[in-house]
Amino acid sequence: MCSNLTITILVFLIGIASCQQCTWTDESGYTYNLKSLDKPEGWQLKDETSGMGMFSMVYIFNFCDFKPIKCHDRQVGAIEALAVMGQITENCDVAGLVETQAFEHLDSRDLNKGIVVKYTQGDLCMDPKQQPTGVMQPRQAHFFIECGDDDATFTVLPDNECIDQFKIRHHAACRNASSHWFLKFIFIICLYFGGRFIYNRKKLQIEGEDAIPHIHQIKTLIPQVRALFHFGVDRLQTQVQRFRHGGYDSI
Repeated sequence: MCSNLTITILVFLIGIASCQQCTWTDESGYTYNLKSLDKPEGWQLKDETSGMGMFSMVYIFNFCDFKPIKCHDRQVGAIEALAVMGQITENCDVAGLVETQAFEHLDSRDLNKGIVVKYTQGDLCMDPKQQPTGVMQPRQAHFFIECGDDDATFTVLPDNECIDQFKIRHHAACRNASSHWFLKFIFIICLYFGGRFIYNRKKLQIEGEDAIPHIHQIKTLIPQVRALFHFGVDRLQTQVQRFRHGGYDSI
């Protein structure tokens, strides 16, 4: 049976792999991470402009975890659903598929402005303004994410019947040089440990926690890390006590 440490490391590796699904590395090598923009149950945004009385349209979407986003028992990236008296019904249209998720910069001349996330290949629809001949085209969903302080929710933008458009200000679209190198560092570390772990198990037939690379050194470091942590906590408590006594040590 695997030890708790082995299980923890494996779960960590799986979590890092999942995180890669909601990241985008642009042509300059910078990596954006949309995990902070994701919601456990998905975004549910009512279209306040629909004005249909007891009926309303609700847009449901997400950026990393797509399990809650379903239309006709199919997991997708974004949907447009009918709500009756506030209750979402099964009457829905697919606005875009998960596998079509694509990224681009909000302004190619100024990369600091933000990014655009797109889902395409949704259900067919017809926009009389754009397609006077009656030709059907797949639905799409476009999310314009501007760099800035986080807005509470998305704003629905005017569309052309077949492209649902939304905008929001969020820090996930901001370029932060430190996060770029940090994500690469974490990815390389996980790749190394994961590869060595699999090699030790499959090739060297090493079982249990002994298959974890450098496990003995890690066990040696754990008490030191724990002592360092307690030292930091003690220092913090000392500073708090000084602050409470007007900057002087209590007697």
